[in-house]
Amino acid sequence: MTNVAWRPDVAVIVPNYNKNKTLRACLESVYAQTYAPAEVVVVDDVSTDGSAAIAREFPCAVVVAPRNGGPAAARNLGVASTSAPLLFFVDSDTALAPDAIHNAVKAYRDTPDCGMVQGIYDIEPLYDDGPVERYRVLCEHYERSRTVATFLSCTLVPRHVFQEAGGLDERLRDGEDFEFGTRVPARYRLVVTTSVVTRADDEDRFWGCLRERFVRSTTLPVIMVRARRLRGQGTVGFQLNMIGTGQHKRRKPPAISSASATATFLTLPLAFLSPWLLAVPAAAFGIFLHRNRRFAGFARAHRGAGFAMWVVWMQLCFHTAFFLGACAGLLRVAYELVRRQGEPIRPGLSPAPPAGAHE
Repeated sequence: MTNVAWRPDVAVIVPNYNKNKTLRACLESVYAQTYAPAEVVVVDDVSTDGSAAIAREFPCAVVVAPRNGGPAAARNLGVASTSAPLLFFVDSDTALAPDAIHNAVKAYRDTPDCGMVQGIYDIEPLYDDGPVERYRVLCEHYERSRTVATFLSCTLVPRHVFQEAGGLDERLRDGEDFEFGTRVPARYRLVVTTSVVTRADDEDRFWGCLRERFVRSTTLPVIMVRARRLRGQGTVGFQLNMIGTGQHKRRKPPAISSASATATFLTLPLAFLSPWLLAVPAAAFGIFLHRNRRFAGFARAHRGAGFAMWVVWMQLCFHTAFFLGACAGLLRVAYELVRRQGEPIRPGLSPAPPAGAHE
């Protein structure tokens, strides 16, 4: 391991809401880091499961949010409660590999104009709760090593970059980390690296998984419209570069996969009119399968042909939920446009979140 001199320059921020199953493992992993953080802050977002008591067993600061404001508000509050120049965001349902912070700091120091170092999920879940969770974690592992969308589950951000971008948009309860990336000025570079790894405990129920995807995708049209407004007003948005994973250009949202998956389900009733009309959903499914062939092959190499078939089914449902959620998000965009709401945060303005009770 390349030596990185220890400095008291990293603040770890852990937003928590009802994660008593995983918070202990999360904090144990933070305190087991080979590169010790200067500050560790758990922001409890008005949990009702007693998980805040777990945080108090560790030598970290516990900040209690004044109300349940969602992950964006919790992270902003955590930033405001720390002073270290480097912010390392960790989700409370994940557990870091021991060298995660070390590798993130090294990537930051080695990259000129670095604005963010973003890690990936481990290929295996933190707690294996069944095939749905295995699919979700595998999907996140695969996608996060191939995308330039921004995530804050295992990510280092210099404080000055966070403040210059305007912090996180507290109006969003989902997709706030992706939206944040649309406001980071183009002179900063994004490092997505497979050397910064965390294990995640993801959704393990079928309908819960689809509901989560639907809700999150409703924010995508809103985020895209706000990003376009920033660019239209002369503000440079998300133009960060991919480094370290072999990907060097921005990937567009999975429109073809999602549209073909939805078409597969919507055109199946045509078979009641004529067996020949089965060719329509078959063609849609063929397009979907072609677009997802690499991921299916990745799943097959990892767990075998049976698991790959399960992954294809889950992807079909997952992309359909994404498509329907994005369509619902268009209605939200229309509502905001009519009421002249939803203006984006202007980069260069640091948010001032409400003060919480600091312990």
